Amino acid sequence: MIRQPTRPRAAFAWWNAALRDPRTPRHDGEPQAGYFKRRMVKGGPWVPLRIRLVQAIDPVTRELTEPEYHVAEQDGASFDPCPIWTHCRPISSQEYQDLLGRQAALPMMAATHAAVDLSQTPIQPGA
Repeated sequence: MIRQPTRPRAAFAWWNAALRDPRTPRHDGEPQAGYFKRRMVKGGPWVPLRIRLVQAIDPVTRELTEPEYHVAEQDGASFDPCPIWTHCRPISSQEYQDLLGRQAALPMMAATHAAVDLSQTPIQPGA
């Protein structure tokens, strides 16, 4: 049986639909590729997260050599996205880049396991 890799358009179809309509159905245990944000603790800062489809492709035949699977990437770590999938909010790739920049520039945004009280420490939008 020849296994063709999932094309990027198909891999990102759910994410694109969810950006247009946040009510797009999501199924527990079935993560989808895209850019997301989530909170590590209640009241904590938004943390950027990317879920990508891993594909082992034979360079000669361009066929899959093993099953495809999703992996989450956050703060330099890779892990199984299934346990956190339903807690992720889809965001644009630009918002993902902005969150990465804020995390690098603002210490309070990098402290992902601490709640942030913006009434005590306000930050400028886009900072």
